[in-house]
Amino acid sequence: MTENFEVLTLKSEIDQLMQTYFSVINSKLSKALKLFANKEGFGREIVFVSFQSDLDDYDMAQLSLPLDDKHVLVELGAPAVEVDQIAYLDFETFYSYLDRNVKTEIEKNPDDSELLDLLEKVKQTLNI
Repeated sequence: MTENFEVLTLKSEIDQLMQTYFSVINSKLSKALKLFANKEGFGREIVFVSFQSDLDDYDMAQLSLPLDDKHVLVELGAPAVEVDQIAYLDFETFYSYLDRNVKTEIEKNPDDSELLDLLEKVKQTLNI
């Protein structure tokens, strides 16, 4: 995490950020869901989702708002953007993005029912 970042708050900006996240990690969606079910973050290359336990004291000190145990932090870095972008998502909002993306993947690959089982585990872990 860098010290210079833009906090996204507009739904349209967060939607774009999450679209980028899923396009980058989609081939590893199953792995990501397994980690999310344990409140562990996952990312690849330029985009990351972090839970509170993923960040050390230094990373937490860099944030303009502290990350609590009811939110995730989504970060998009260079070279995709000039200034790193972050968004704080409450668990319900984060889960809604997961749900939508998993259902889209199931439509493309109906045999991948493991994703639905993993999604249910994430839902339980996040108390939704």
